[in-house]
Amino acid sequence: MQNTNPLTMYVPIYQTAEAQAAATYAQSHFNNPETKKQLDKMAIVHYARIALVPNTNGQGIAGVLVITEFDGNMDTYLQAFYENSPGIKAAFIVLIGLWANKPKDFPTDPNKITFDIFSNFINDRNVSKPADLYFAYPQSVKQIVAKFKPATKAK
Repeated sequence: MQNTNPLTMYVPIYQTAEAQAAATYAQSHFNNPETKKQLDKMAIVHYARIALVPNTNGQGIAGVLVITEFDGNMDTYLQAFYENSPGIKAAFIVLIGLWANKPKDFPTDPNKITFDIFSNFINDRNVSKPADLYFAYPQSVKQIVAKFKPATKAK
C-alpha cells in the first residue's frame, strides 16, 4: 500500500489587482515559522509549497498551485488542516476567495465553508493521483523524524 500521496491543486484566480496581490502575498509568506510549526505538528507532510502560474502573456498571475506530498489518504490529510491547523485552513479559505471560476451559489462567507465544501474544493482542483507520484522511500514523516531527530541532552 502506498503511504505517500500527492496534492497538486491548481486554482485559477481573478485577474484583479487585489487578487494578484493576495496570491503574491500568500506565496511569499507561505514558508514561515508558523506554517512550519503547524505542518510539523501534523507530522504527515513531507513537502509543501505554493507556486504562482504566470499568465501566458507574461502579465500577472493566472493561478496558484499548492503542491504537497503527505502520508495517508486525502480525507485524513484535509481533515487535519480543517480541524487542527487554523492558519493553514485560513490560507486555503483565502484561496477559495480568489477562485475565479466559483459557482454563483458557492458560499463567500468563510464561516459557511463546511468540511465537505472545503474538501470538495481541494479534491476537485487536484490534478494529481496517487499513481502519479514517484517516491524514493516508504517511510512516513513520523518514522523519518524519529530516526533523524537530534538527540536531546540529558540534564
